[in-house]
Amino acid sequence: MMMIWTRPDIYNAVWDCARHMQETTADYYQAMRRVMDYMIATPVRGLFLAPKGDWDGKNLDFEFEISSKSNSNYAKCKDLSKSITWCVTYLNKAPITY
Repeated sequence: MMMIWTRPDIYNAVWDCARHMQETTADYYQAMRRVMDYMIATPVRGLFLAPKGDWDGKNLDFEFEISSKSNSNYAKCKDLSKSITWCVTYLNKAPITY
């Protein structure tokens, strides 16, 4: 579950492999190995929590900035026949929801 917060680029691949953990096959084991190899090859990708500004909790004039991005892909996944949608919300340029 922790990966969805730190590595959204592999979320769907890990989710799909996790669905078959009860009765896994060599194909799914190989797919998970590819995900692990990708993670090792791309250590600088993912969500990094580095908010803009520094609030001490007392300054009532501090301005928080909330923004978000979203993307929808309606039923394009032919294997699952489901939509793939994501949205990320930022607080002071640091991701807080995914």
